[in-house]
Amino acid sequence: MRSLNFFTITLMLFSLLLTSCAIANLRTEELVDEQIVNAEAKGRDLLQFTYEKMGYSALKTIETYGLTAHFTWSPLWGSMPMNSLPGAKNKDIRMRFAANTFDGQMEFLEGKKKGQIEGVQSFQAYDQASSVAKAETRSGKRYPWGLATYHYLTESSMRILGADIVRYAGETTFDGKGYNLVFLTWGDGTDKKNYDQWLVYINKATGFTDLVEVTITDFFLPMPGGMKNATVRFASREKTAIGAYLPTKTVVQLGRPKTDIEKDVYTFTFKDFSFDSFDKKTLYPLPDLPEYGDSKPVK
Repeated sequence: MRSLNFFTITLMLFSLLLTSCAIANLRTEELVDEQIVNAEAKGRDLLQFTYEKMGYSALKTIETYGLTAHFTWSPLWGSMPMNSLPGAKNKDIRMRFAANTFDGQMEFLEGKKKGQIEGVQSFQAYDQASSVAKAETRSGKRYPWGLATYHYLTESSMRILGADIVRYAGETTFDGKGYNLVFLTWGDGTDKKNYDQWLVYINKATGFTDLVEVTITDFFLPMPGGMKNATVRFASREKTAIGAYLPTKTVVQLGRPKTDIEKDVYTFTFKDFSFDSFDKKTLYPLPDLPEYGDSKPVK
């Protein structure tokens, strides 16, 4: 019998995942059983605590920032069409963001696309042949989804403060460390099909957010419910020039947290942070678009 090759195994795994249709519910048993008194107040206090502990208030004092990113995919997942930033795999890119918005861009620093820019402004995708070339609008959800997602994750401890539903969700131990858990979502809290859920792990010893479980309702590709939840582990943080401890190594795992950090879908690193080092107008090359800031357009 001929052995299965890597591509065949990949297809078999993907087909298996397609059969899992349920989107995860990240509410803990304590929340479901309504065991926690003053869950909202406790949850919001903890989110504010970790936000202040990591110095994220500094992000409200700047307009723009940039960083160099590098994405490394595991062989199995890298063979699937899940990469939201084509051309960036295993290559350095420079990301530039307007703080507390969804507006940003990336410039390829290596490879065949070196010098090219992909951006999103007011949720409209655009590209530029170079930093001095005219921006041209483009279709597609892939780059806008990727840019907005990594932008939001970087600032997440600031951005999730405005979640509609916040609840303290109990305690847990993961990888030998104690954590307070905070559940959050949007809308009225019951619609997990259209609104993401987050379960935030706040380290009891440091006050830092070390990882979050998330559901992903709005992926750039149609995905089965069983693949719409992931764990984002902030494996390392460093104190930046503005005093905020921003993530420098982030590991993305499918489903619930796994103690083996090598069991990733992909891992990305950030370095060379700079703040207010370029003109904010750089991120707004398209004229006459509405400004959304931290909000999204109403569908």
